[in-house]
Amino acid sequence: MKTYTKTNPKALVLLVLLVPFLAVTLASCSLCGVDGDEEGVFIKKPYIFGKGGVDPNALTEGSEWKVFSTDFVTYKNVPVKYTETFDDVFCDDNTPLDLSAHLTLRIKRGKSPVLHMNYGPDWYSNNIKENFREIVRNFISTYDMYTLVSNREVYDSVKVDITEKLHEYIVRLNDDKEFPIDIVNVVVDKAKPNSEVMAELNKTATMAQQKQTQLKQQEMEEQRRITENKSEKEKYYGNSSHRMRQNFPFSFSRACGNGGCPHQVRM
Repeated sequence: MKTYTKTNPKALVLLVLLVPFLAVTLASCSLCGVDGDEEGVFIKKPYIFGKGGVDPNALTEGSEWKVFSTDFVTYKNVPVKYTETFDDVFCDDNTPLDLSAHLTLRIKRGKSPVLHMNYGPDWYSNNIKENFREIVRNFISTYDMYTLVSNREVYDSVKVDITEKLHEYIVRLNDDKEFPIDIVNVVVDKAKPNSEVMAELNKTATMAQQKQTQLKQQEMEEQRRITENKSEKEKYYGNSSHRMRQNFPFSFSRACGNGGCPHQVRM
């Protein structure tokens, strides 16, 4: 005799709905991971239930699953160098110069969620970049071209000044909202005149070199002329003395022979 089990229609309907839901949910999940120099931030955006926003706990190692509605952003947790290029920035004597400045920053470990929540992924472009460029321009404008081009020591002073100004600015940002960034290093490359100024300087240097060469040649020519004149004079007086001795070979011996010359005559 066969035994039949009575099926609950409600349970069957629930099973039919649950299986596709679970399949879709599992298919929409993805595995997120970070490298050794990164940490990750989860930004939750639930469609149906749950609380959204930035997860305050950063993913500092390994990997973790996330659902399709959650975004995942990675940040470097090691020092990162940002380079700014300046074209035709004017120094104290209004000469346009070209240079590059490098700013190395580091996010405080585990603080990437705070940085993302307060300032977003473009925190450098929106909050640091223009301020850094302005500080560099202001300090460059206090020195003349010769100092900036030829004196490397001045850049050590500029480095200290720029670092202090940036630190003051970051403190002001922190007073408003936490800005978890450390300044690691500031480097300003030696400035150089732009192409037009450089061409003019090269032209001036060439003209100065040519002038110096010309003066040197004139000095050498003058020295040669003086030497030749001196040689001619010596030759002339030498020949004159020789002729005198030839014309008067016995005059003095006859007049002064046997010690009878009353006066000593020198030739």
